[in-house]
Formats: sequence, structure tokens, C-alpha cells
Amino acid sequence: MIEPPRVSVPSPCRDVCQLDQADICIGCGRSVAEITEWTRADNERRLQIRAAARARIEQALEAAQRGEVLDRGPR
Repeated sequence: MIEPPRVSVPSPCRDVCQLDQADICIGCGRSVAEITEWTRADNERRLQIRAAARARIEQALEAAQRGEVLDRGPR
């Protein structure tokens, strides 16, 4: 039986590449380490990175709705 080709997990990059004080991209929510790792990561790891990035973005959005700014450490 022939297996279908494996589809690579797409990058969450939104072409808004700007880092906050903790070196987290404000566009996609990935850390610098995760961005660097992306090209070498297998699909399982990419899904983990996407989940962590999504959680960071959601946390930042919730803080913004409350009128707060997340302090992710010194830059």
C-alpha cells in the first residue's frame, strides 16, 4: 500500500517579525529559539511550538483586553 506524502506543518509566521523584551515575536508568538529550531524540527515538534506560540499570543491578547502590558523580562 502506498502511503500519502507527509505534509509539513506550516509555519505560524505572519511576517510581523518584531521581538518583545523577552525575545518573543509579537507576530507569531514564537521565541527566538523556536524560530531558529523550526527548520530542523519534525512535525510533532512543530505542533508543540505552534501550540506554545498560540498560547503566548492568547495570553498577550487577554492582557491587552484588560489594559495590561505583559512584562516578559528585560531586553
